[in-house]
Amino acid sequence: MQRHPWIIAAALSIASAPALAAPTVEAIARNCVVCHGPKEAGQVEIPKIANYPARKMVEMLTGFRDGQKEATIMNRISKAFTDEQIQALAAHFAGQ
Repeated sequence: MQRHPWIIAAALSIASAPALAAPTVEAIARNCVVCHGPKEAGQVEIPKIANYPARKMVEMLTGFRDGQKEATIMNRISKAFTDEQIQALAAHFAGQ
């Protein structure tokens, strides 16, 4: 059986590639504007999250994620967040 060196090299480079880096808080927060509006100032029935108290945001996002708080969409979105990401998002929006 003939081996192709380029296939072996490609397989080795993929196997040794570093894991994808977790998204930064800034990258995650950029998605919030879709619903929460420009500068996260809120929209018709969607709350303002800019300058939102960090402790309260942690409670909200954790509650959505853990199924303790009902929501239309945030319960599904927040399932992707780790505790560390929730803390970082809360600090990010509290500081705006």
